[in-house]
Amino acid sequence: MTTRSRRTALAAALAALAGKVHDARNTGTGVLRLVGVYVVEKGKPLASPPP
Repeated sequence: MTTRSRRTALAAALAALAGKVHDARNTGTGVLRLVGVYVVEKGKPLASPPP
């Protein structure tokens, strides 16, 4: 598994694709606020264990 980090600008949008491992973290000294929006197929679980 490869990991990649990315710096984002203020009010930037991120997308985490289904079936991919994802992790958001604050590596800086400022405050980080995340808002999550989940788009899930009807009848599918919101989350599943990692592969």
